[in-house]
Amino acid sequence: MLNLNFKAAVLFRQNSKLKIINIRPQDYLDKGQILIKIMYSGICGSQIGEISGVKGKDKFLPHLLGHEATGIVKKIGPDVKNFKISDKVILHWKTSRGINSKNPYYFYKKTKINSGKVTTFSEYSIVSENRLSKIPKGINFKNGVIFGCAATTGFGIVNRDVKIKKNESALVFGCGGVGLNIIQAAAINKAYPIIVIDQFKKRLNFSKKHGATHCIVFKKNFKELEKKINAIIVKNKLNYFIDTTGNTKIIEFGFKTINAKNGKLVLVGVQKQKEKMSINTLPLLLGKKIIGTYGGNCKPYVDIVKINKLFKLNKINLDSFYTKIYSLNKINKAISDMKNGKIQGRCLIKMH
Repeated sequence: MLNLNFKAAVLFRQNSKLKIINIRPQDYLDKGQILIKIMYSGICGSQIGEISGVKGKDKFLPHLLGHEATGIVKKIGPDVKNFKISDKVILHWKTSRGINSKNPYYFYKKTKINSGKVTTFSEYSIVSENRLSKIPKGINFKNGVIFGCAATTGFGIVNRDVKIKKNESALVFGCGGVGLNIIQAAAINKAYPIIVIDQFKKRLNFSKKHGATHCIVFKKNFKELEKKINAIIVKNKLNYFIDTTGNTKIIEFGFKTINAKNGKLVLVGVQKQKEKMSINTLPLLLGKKIIGTYGGNCKPYVDIVKINKLFKLNKINLDSFYTKIYSLNKINKAISDMKNGKIQGRCLIKMH
């Protein structure tokens, strides 16, 4: 019997603030489910997209959110084999080894609160076994959060999806958590130049610490942006244009900007469901490519350890990715600060 009541941030309506409430879980753990005490949670652009309805109408309201966190195993459901009580774990949305359990559910008074197979905006969470990995030795709860999404996605895009090589040119549009890790991975691979574009100057300055070689502040003027890019790199010689924004105008611009013979436009961000875009398909026949990524095709049980080794080898301080920590009660403030460019790198929600 799960005799628990705990605090959670729940989405009741799209385009509204999350409600901080006390909820209780289902009575028992089902096959493959694990009860986790959440220590720290990250906030990804995906959650901001869920709140604002980027993918359209949400059929599962009210529900929990979050897919990147660290925690401690407190209870184990039937048939779980990969974890034991007190294990320190990373929570991630990409599937790993173990059982793919049913979605859990919770209650607020008499209202049912829906949940996916992993959620992290709460003090405790019931998580599917295959959405967990053990924290590598030497990594603490705070620094482990980045391996839940931002690092595995960013490094997966660079090393698995597009395989950026030494002296290849890359442009990253948007330097949030995933963008920063794309930049970092490209820098480790010795790409050059690494051009980073964002609307917030403070975020661009932060990206320089993680491998950006050239930074451009962008508001709305694409003609001016084109001039600035051409001043850095010969026109139409850009190897990779990686978009993390999902903005259709930026995607169209990216397709025009890449190398005519073998340039790759890489789509990371999700466009709004109702938005449309237009491209000339002839360049696709002549060599340009459009590549979509699904979390960098990450395999958590392999990639978390591999990326951690890369960080150690390149003497990267994981603390440098985190610039602000909020309490769960302040999660709406954290979301607002992210949207308004007040956070550089990744912010964290401290649960305990």
